Amino acid sequence: MTFANLKFIFAFLPAALILYHAVPKRYKNIVLLGISVLFYGLGSWAQTVLLAADVLANYLLSGLFSGRMAAGPARRFWFWFTIAANTALLAWFKCGSSIPIGISFYSFQMIAYQADVYRNKIPRETSLLRFGTFLFFFPKLQEGPITRYDEMSSDLRNPVFHLPDLEEGFRMFAVGLAYKALLADKLGGLWHQLSVVGYDSISTPFAWVGMGAYTLQLYFDFHGYSLMAIGIGRMFGFILPRNFIFPYGSTSISEFYRRWHATLGSWFRDYIYIPLGGSRAGMGRTIRNLLVVWLITGLWHGVRWNFVLWGFSLFVFIAAEKLFLRKWLDRWPMLGHLYVLFFIPLTWMLFANTSFPDMGVFFSRLFPFASAGTNVFPGDWVQYTVKYAPYLAAGCVFLTRRPEEFLLGGREKYRVAASVLLTVLFWASVYSIHNSANNPFLYLQF
Repeated sequence: MTFANLKFIFAFLPAALILYHAVPKRYKNIVLLGISVLFYGLGSWAQTVLLAADVLANYLLSGLFSGRMAAGPARRFWFWFTIAANTALLAWFKCGSSIPIGISFYSFQMIAYQADVYRNKIPRETSLLRFGTFLFFFPKLQEGPITRYDEMSSDLRNPVFHLPDLEEGFRMFAVGLAYKALLADKLGGLWHQLSVVGYDSISTPFAWVGMGAYTLQLYFDFHGYSLMAIGIGRMFGFILPRNFIFPYGSTSISEFYRRWHATLGSWFRDYIYIPLGGSRAGMGRTIRNLLVVWLITGLWHGVRWNFVLWGFSLFVFIAAEKLFLRKWLDRWPMLGHLYVLFFIPLTWMLFANTSFPDMGVFFSRLFPFASAGTNVFPGDWVQYTVKYAPYLAAGCVFLTRRPEEFLLGGREKYRVAASVLLTVLFWASVYSIHNSANNPFLYLQF
């Protein structure tokens, strides 16, 4: 079951909210854990058992290096054993043919929890119920946002709900649903048709239009999911961290990745980059640390060479910015914007194409210096651009800050108008989902 599913929207979510808010406070975590287990179990009970075993193992292991019972070498051993076990489990499934949904996200949340306990940043959670509810919490289970335990612990201990949270949460959910159903899924049709035609047979303009469509699809698919997850969390009384902060308004690629999938970026910063030394030990080690972070980032998305190449390409850009490029980008912000808007879509083509031969052909269409291709119709791009023009235009508009802020009711004087428009978009999204095939979220594969 996904969030963009009519059974979820009109049956599961309303029933879950009514049940959760109807029970006394002391039973809320029990109910929330049950709801989350059911949500995950409807997809795969085998994966649910795996996650439950993982939760129990991490709960028990954290007790071996926290509090008075752990000290000295034994404490270090059990901590590193726990980190290694979580990493090995993630790597095992990443290298296999079947990846449990959400394992990349909940494994990182477990590692962050164990590291924070070990550093005495947070106390160990003694309640298995609260610990299990945190990790199973269904809005963030499948695709994040990657949430730290201290961002939910107080609400798990003392659930508090305010009625305006229900409205704010629904607004976020409805905007995210519209991004998924009315933009990402529609734009995905253009990229699919380009792939069906075949890279050998597309013109250069069609390759650029297709790359733009994939760039927009990926953003609205993942950002849409994140908004829906945050909105659902808010409806239950939890404030989950923001995951996308208008990244395409950035003036550098390093800034872009502080604003794109922000919770993953902050995870790598706090648990990989800074422990390696960050930027505190000279430029040489800074570059080394960046290389490690971005290679691991690529592998986190998948154990394939195209993801390694994607991560390495971003390392090259960010290292160049550290060494000399950032001062020019800061001096001329418009140049920085153009630089981001030109190079980020190119890096997504490394992300999208798992086959190096296909990748080579596609880039030869983008930059046709070597060959013009076979059976290419030069006007092919016109047909598809006209057909998808409304979605491409809307996507470009909603890359910017103001439309989303308007829909979320950021300015009180426009709140009624925003509510009316959001209602229209919600029902248009429902209609679109009803009349289309199931289109899973792209990041479910990671």
